[in-house]
Amino acid sequence: MEPVSPELVLVDPHLANAIRRESSPPLFRVVFVCTGNRFRSALAAAAFQSVVSHLPVEVDSYGTIDVGSAQPLPEAVSVAVAFGLELSGHVAKSLGTTDLSQRSLVVGFEPQHITCAVGVAGARRDSAFLLRELNDLLEHVDPAPDDDPIQRATQTIAHANLYRRGDPRRWLGREIGDPMGLKRPEQHAIGQAVCEGAIRAAQDLFGVPRTV
Repeated sequence: MEPVSPELVLVDPHLANAIRRESSPPLFRVVFVCTGNRFRSALAAAAFQSVVSHLPVEVDSYGTIDVGSAQPLPEAVSVAVAFGLELSGHVAKSLGTTDLSQRSLVVGFEPQHITCAVGVAGARRDSAFLLRELNDLLEHVDPAPDDDPIQRATQTIAHANLYRRGDPRRWLGREIGDPMGLKRPEQHAIGQAVCEGAIRAAQDLFGVPRTV
């Protein structure tokens, strides 16, 4: 981005600010939502971020319940290590602390996650998907023909929502269940599905060659 000249800032600061806004790269903001923000959403956010770290994309995660400043579950950390991800600095956050109305994409794992994201945090229903639902939709929707990856992702999400409206029941039963209380192998399988799904979604949305 070309810098705005100091002379323009002095002569017309409003015009200078407008130029900065127009010249700045667009920002795509994605949020993952699960129940406690200690396993699924934390892993998904880290996996998604690993694909888009070179892009102006903001990735965050929240839980539908408030568990305080809890750390990730041990098995989530183990899965993260297997995928080359880092969760050591993650601290759980609840939806009650944020406003999701301006997020470009909100992703949950069970229907109640989407319900809470919309009803509690103001997420837009047309940009909220279950992870497996989103993966399925992106298999059926042609990527938007745009060289800019942010515009491509934004338009592709809109196309996916339109495709979903044609048969909303088709995407029922696409949950990734809660790992709490399950045995270690079952938790690991859930974590693997979450990471692989989040990586695929990022690759398909932004035109990054698939590795998963």
